[in-house]
Amino acid sequence: MNRKFYGKIIIKGRIKAVTGLHIGSQKDISEIGGIDNPVIKDPHTGLPYLPGSSLKGRLRALFEVLVNSRLNELRERYPTLSKYSPGSCRPDNRENCGKFFNKKINRGWIHVCPDYNSALNCPVCRLFGASGNESNFPSRVIVRDAFLTEEWVERWKSGEELTEAKIEVGIDRVTSQANPRTNERVVAGTEFEFEIIYNVERLDHWEDDVRNLLTAMALLEDSYLGGSGSRGYGKVEFEFDHIELRTPEYYRTGDDEEKITVEVGEKPVSEVLKEFDGLFSGVKSRLGAE
Repeated sequence: MNRKFYGKIIIKGRIKAVTGLHIGSQKDISEIGGIDNPVIKDPHTGLPYLPGSSLKGRLRALFEVLVNSRLNELRERYPTLSKYSPGSCRPDNRENCGKFFNKKINRGWIHVCPDYNSALNCPVCRLFGASGNESNFPSRVIVRDAFLTEEWVERWKSGEELTEAKIEVGIDRVTSQANPRTNERVVAGTEFEFEIIYNVERLDHWEDDVRNLLTAMALLEDSYLGGSGSRGYGKVEFEFDHIELRTPEYYRTGDDEEKITVEVGEKPVSEVLKEFDGLFSGVKSRLGAE
């Protein structure tokens, strides 16, 4: 292991709930006629937020499926992928069976490289980290908890509701008996401030890694965050405030000239990907190549 540090790429902006959003929390008290499935809330303020673990996990899950679908074309760029064939070890119920989804987590299967060197040459584990059987690979991405924007906190203070109770009914297919349940959702339109930090540890990796991160964000916009996505919940959009590189010298001196800004404006994720080379030209010039 020979970890180095060349800077951090900071991505900040807002996540907008385009439709009602539900990331669940444990219920402390059962009430007749109350909420069956509450959303997670900040224990200090009582306001809903998006856990960084939920956001990072969803980004990783969507990107894993994409990589599994493109193993053949990605093997030359990422040598570790030559060890896997598409699919899951679920039928064998045996981890590291040679299929891409090789590690059992609860009742599901995900991809995790078993050692540091394998993770270093894997697009998923290099970016999101791996807790392998032989050694771990630290995640290069930090995903912060996303709290309400100041605007939405003020709207709450003025009396605007941030959550809604949505009643859903399950119908028994044999008896036709109705089984109602009440889900709490963050209302459509609510915005949260997000921050994602990428650690630049290899000069020959950062471009691929940041492109892959943006790709995962684009995939999420056309998927869902949280639960009940197939029933209309959880559509989100990313809106960038700014992206910048902070060099090692910035952390030593605090000099703002050691920050390189990527002028993304109000571009959506798809446009940032399309214009990546031009937008990140200043970052490329500063980092150079190994």
